[in-house]
Order: sequence, then structure tokens, then C-alpha cells
Amino acid sequence: MGSNLEKRSGQPLYVSSTTANGLTTVPVTGEVDHTTSAQLEGELELAVTSGAQCIEVDFRRVSFCDCSGLNTLLSARAHAQEAGVCFGVTGPVAPVVARLFHVAEVEPPLLTRRAA
Repeated sequence: MGSNLEKRSGQPLYVSSTTANGLTTVPVTGEVDHTTSAQLEGELELAVTSGAQCIEVDFRRVSFCDCSGLNTLLSARAHAQEAGVCFGVTGPVAPVVARLFHVAEVEPPLLTRRAA
């Protein structure tokens, strides 16, 4: 009996950040899952403690995100709010990521759509 699970490519995760005029942008590329979420967590923690006024996590090039990735984003958002820093994830995001955000009911507070 075969599996209906979609096979993922296992893309590596690339995360960086840039800050200008109080806005820290964190572009993310690849797959955010239980094996890569710590890398994202580290970069987001640096962004929160760097003195930024706002953090924008660019998820346009994320092909997959599981619950551990979502928990990383929600935790970073909570830390940012505690520090008085605005926080959002920008898209458009991949359909599988959009579905996760929708099912978890975190779209409006977490996902900020940016004009292309």
C-alpha cells in the first residue's frame, strides 16, 4: 500500500537579515521544519534584540513550513511584542504554508500581505 504523502525536496534553509531605518527584514528561503527551525529561531532572536522597531519576515521563498516552524514564528512574535517591536510575516506564501497558517488560525495576526 502506497503513501499519499507528498515527498519534499529537503531544501536547505537560508536565513539572513538586514536593517534599515528601524526595519529589520529577514528573508527566508527553503523549508522550515523540525530540523531547520532552530536556525530561523536564532536569526529572529537576533532581530528582536538588535533594537529594530519592526521585524518583517519575508516568507515568499519558503516552500514548506511545519508546526515547529510556525511555533518558531509565534514565539518570535511574542518576544517582539514584549519588547515593543512590531512583527509580521510577508508573502505571498506557498499554498502549503498558507494552509498551515489558515488551519492554525494565525493568518490575520501573523501574515501581512505585501504588494508585489
